[in-house]
Amino acid sequence: MKKQRLSTPEIIIIVLVAVVSILIFALLAIWTKALREDERAEILRSSLESVIEEYGERGLLEMAGVPVDEIHYSYEDLPLFSGENPSWELTAEERRSVAIYEKAKASVVQIVSSSELADTGQGAGVIISPDGYIVTNRHVTGSGTEFIVRLYDGTVRDATLVGSDTLSDISVLKAEATGLDAIGFGSSDDLVTGCTVYAIGHPYGYTWSLTRGVVSGLERMVSTDTGAVIPSMIQTDALINPGNSGGPLLSSKGTMAGLVSSIYSRSGGAEGVSFALPSEVVMDVAEQIISTGSAHRGWLDILSVELNPQIAEYSGLSVSDGILVSQVVPGGEADRGGLRGGAEAVQYGQSVIYLGGDVITAINDKPVNGYNDYFAALFDTRPGDKVDITVMRNGRSIVLKNVALVEQTEDNSRWLVR
Repeated sequence: MKKQRLSTPEIIIIVLVAVVSILIFALLAIWTKALREDERAEILRSSLESVIEEYGERGLLEMAGVPVDEIHYSYEDLPLFSGENPSWELTAEERRSVAIYEKAKASVVQIVSSSELADTGQGAGVIISPDGYIVTNRHVTGSGTEFIVRLYDGTVRDATLVGSDTLSDISVLKAEATGLDAIGFGSSDDLVTGCTVYAIGHPYGYTWSLTRGVVSGLERMVSTDTGAVIPSMIQTDALINPGNSGGPLLSSKGTMAGLVSSIYSRSGGAEGVSFALPSEVVMDVAEQIISTGSAHRGWLDILSVELNPQIAEYSGLSVSDGILVSQVVPGGEADRGGLRGGAEAVQYGQSVIYLGGDVITAINDKPVNGYNDYFAALFDTRPGDKVDITVMRNGRSIVLKNVALVEQTEDNSRWLVR
């Protein structure tokens, strides 16, 4: 039987089917390979994320055999690595500094006291509400009542004094503006000695300058120029110069932990020790001023002496720490509350004190070992509040219940002997 030969069209169809089949199989192979590569890439990505989460970017690079001195984060137009040992162009700490400045800069103002614009301002201020309330230092506002404030965007606003508290060195201004960038408030409780803090201000007229330092101490007791004592101050080595007063002290979260208040140095420059009021104190005083025009704080109407071992030994006391009640105001709240002053007058330095009186060892169960504890125990109180006072009297510890407080003033805050 003679074999039938395929026609030309049939051959062409078979060839086309074969080619198409090969192409389909090739595409399927490529697609399958791509899926597997995507799957492997996803597995790799997940693994790298786990490594970074556990060991950080430095750990990842070191595992890859890339020696890195310091991690940086690059601007888009800067090279990724530089130098003999590869490193990125912006450190993590620098990134944080930039972010903190960008976050807080618009909440800082420059305060000018005159009604006419001057070349430089006299201090800084911090916007605490979008409707124009600004907190600053009392020594920045001085005796003025009308001010001009410069905002970060270059605009200026008229502002008036709402009120001041000389004892805490805080003033509040009200600017004629709305929609302002209010500072984010943090807690000074988040600070520990050695942590990084930042200050924004206008040192010597160099506006919106950022400085960085560490918290070098906490719970410091600082005397103001008026003789008042402020407890629980934050001490920092961040460079603070004239023009920084009234600006924010920022935590590494970018929130305000304190209000830059004073510089302690022989020349008044930044080589000394700087202090800031805790943010909780700032807001408490500011809210009182906004509400009533002034701030009010409780106080004991006594003449006090910080006890020391020499006085204790001379007086034959059983305690060497605490506050000696030298005198009480006759008929005053402390007198009515049962506190007793001394009767034996002795010369103590340039002062005359009276021995034999009560020694305050606690207020509302909070130990009082010296003036720092004493001021701190009364700092959050109000006139008319009643406190329980533990005293040592004739070798016995007794508790005087519900002793009423008077209002602390510039005068009676000086009724103490150091």
